[in-house]
Amino acid sequence: MNVLLSAYACNPAHGGEDGFGFNWTWQTAQQGHRVWCITNPDGREGIAAFMAKHGHEVKPEQLHFIFVAVPAWVQFLHRWQFGVYLHYMVWQYLAWKEAARISRTVAFDYVHHATYGSLQMGSWMWRLGKPLIFGPVGGAQRAPKAFRAFIPDWFKSETMRNAVGWLLMTFDPNVRQTLRHAAVVLATNSETAELARRMGARRVELFLDSGLPESFFPPAFPQREPSSTFRLLWLGRLFPRKALLLALDALARVDKRVPFHLTIIGDGPLGQQLPAAIARYGLQDRVTWRGAVSWQEVRVAFLSHDAFLFGSLRDSFASQFLEAMATGLPIITLDHQGAHDFVPATAGIKVPVTTPEATATAMARAVEYYYHHPEARLAAGQAGYLFACTQTWTARTQRLLLLVQQLLRQPQSVSAPAPSPGTPLPVLAQAS
Repeated sequence: MNVLLSAYACNPAHGGEDGFGFNWTWQTAQQGHRVWCITNPDGREGIAAFMAKHGHEVKPEQLHFIFVAVPAWVQFLHRWQFGVYLHYMVWQYLAWKEAARISRTVAFDYVHHATYGSLQMGSWMWRLGKPLIFGPVGGAQRAPKAFRAFIPDWFKSETMRNAVGWLLMTFDPNVRQTLRHAAVVLATNSETAELARRMGARRVELFLDSGLPESFFPPAFPQREPSSTFRLLWLGRLFPRKALLLALDALARVDKRVPFHLTIIGDGPLGQQLPAAIARYGLQDRVTWRGAVSWQEVRVAFLSHDAFLFGSLRDSFASQFLEAMATGLPIITLDHQGAHDFVPATAGIKVPVTTPEATATAMARAVEYYYHHPEARLAAGQAGYLFACTQTWTARTQRLLLLVQQLLRQPQSVSAPAPSPGTPLPVLAQAS
């Protein structure tokens, strides 16, 4: 098949959205399809380095990267928060314009909008009149207001985000048009799936945005060295919504007779406040913050701890869950959003999100339970490992392509005509 893939974020050298965009592109080509990926020049160096090493693994005609740049004044404004939204909106328009040009000579079988995975920002690619795969996307999940004490700068990180999302979904017709024209909307959590249906999506499927390379997995289920200390791991960017403070509050409630130690890996905006927070909860001797470390050190950390403790208050789905499960770690987390939908019940303990005190206490009881029941830790780790083995990028791409083949066999009841070659379009920048 001929596939057009829109991936604003696309860089094999990075994780998160950058990694998602590149993996959907690369894996689709690896499956034997011809892929045209339209992306942002920010990932050019990472893509070039990867292709220099691995480009021989696909035929030259199978994979094409088209880098679309925004005007200089838009790039300049990108340094401020409002400029981030503007940058993405302008890029989407220019990417669609370039896609329309390519589609005059290439008969695309379908279009896949891969990144950004934001329901509120929609996609311009529905205008091409081709079957559109939109996602995986998140965006409807919200941090519970009752937990605002655990999210410093709540107004900036949550109130303003929710307001911008509401404005986009209410006043930007492109969002509803994307959902109504998409052959399928892939949602990373139930909240987003429900919102997409309410806004007119014809078909919605729950679908993880994360995946793992086969090389990440140990050769067999890892056996951990016994330790008298219960070794907990927290891994992620230190953003307020990741709720590291909630995890610290929970650990302060753990029975003092339980010899636990938490390792924190990651850096971010809350880094300067973290040492004081650890002291405030009286955990100076029970917590080690290592900051940002290399990927190899992260992998070693997964294999040298006993459980993964992570309770983000707002997340589509944290890719750290898959990484932890792939290395046999049982999970302790919150029972909401992406974790509710995708972390298997047998792979850990998911505590209800009710009140701050009750939730933190339940997390503390989970730590105590796993300390006293090593056999339960082992069973949960094995269940998570088996699940993670089904979530390689190869398997996930094959699953998506099966879904695409089913959709292409069905008549498309809603479509938009592709722009004709003579349609005048305003010029903001040239593809490079």
